[in-house]
Amino acid sequence: MESSQSGRESGSNMKSAAEGVVDWRQYALAVSAAQGYALDAAQLERVVKQLELVSAVAAPLLALELPVALEPAPVFKP
Repeated sequence: MESSQSGRESGSNMKSAAEGVVDWRQYALAVSAAQGYALDAAQLERVVKQLELVSAVAAPLLALELPVALEPAPVFKP
């Protein structure tokens, strides 16, 4: 199992700036190590597949351009 420090260091390689693509396998390894989990190969594959699915579902929403002035919810000010 990787130490949490090495998991943080590998985080810089998780996303390709040119392509905007996340390496979900590397991400899953880094965050599981940071949280003290040791995933076997089958567990890692399932986590990667779920991260890919969530990413695909969220992609259209994340692609929307929202105006800066848009207020998502009122702010409570007593």
